[in-house]
Amino acid sequence: MLTPLVFALLLFSPPVNDGQALYRSNCAFCHGLSGLGGRGPDLVRHPKPDAEIKHIIRQGIPGTTMPSFGGFEDADLDNIIAFLKHLRGGAPAGEKVEGDPARGKQVYAKNGCGNCHQIGMEGSTYGPELTRVGGARPVRYLRESIVDPSADIPPEFEGVTVLTTDGKKVQGIRVNQDSFSIQLRLPSQQFRSFIKGEDAKEFVPDTKSLMPAYAKMPKADLDDLVAYLTTLRGEANTGARTKQAEGIR
Repeated sequence: MLTPLVFALLLFSPPVNDGQALYRSNCAFCHGLSGLGGRGPDLVRHPKPDAEIKHIIRQGIPGTTMPSFGGFEDADLDNIIAFLKHLRGGAPAGEKVEGDPARGKQVYAKNGCGNCHQIGMEGSTYGPELTRVGGARPVRYLRESIVDPSADIPPEFEGVTVLTTDGKKVQGIRVNQDSFSIQLRLPSQQFRSFIKGEDAKEFVPDTKSLMPAYAKMPKADLDDLVAYLTTLRGEANTGARTKQAEGIR
């Protein structure tokens, strides 16, 4: 909680106030209003040097969902940095990680997580890559993603079920879609296209994640698995180009 003196000082701190407005419009959706992370990494308890943050904002991170904000002026970046430093002043203690990473790696293999996820050069690209997830997601988000994956579904992994004209159902991740056609990526990594009226009756967006919920996983296994995921801090392998963010500002 802010003291009256600090609150009064903030009222006369344009860089912090301007940075707050920019952050909330462009960054909070992924990193949380308090900067403690969510779909994006924790920016408060695990800070990076100012120059690195500015570079990431301007260039994005290839192979991830972090886009580039090349339209920001130097003053905008300085203001965002000022706001992040303000947040760090009242950041809570780091999250405690329970469990054994070595056993967590066994839990990962036992549950077939590699059938959908990639770590390094091993696994599948059907689901989100996990190579650097330990450095990009807070502990609470990792845990929630396992027990309740439908709580936050990244747009690029939204599922769709196609009802075909011969009465079958085909489920996959939407790659492209318009009013008359859709392209899906299947668990086998194959791509299939459907045209409404010819080979498909209907395209039905899935409201739940394609990843099963592990709400009944034993607590010890869950703790070990989360502990293992927090150790994954390598470089992403996709080589995808960084997308330019649409300006909200």
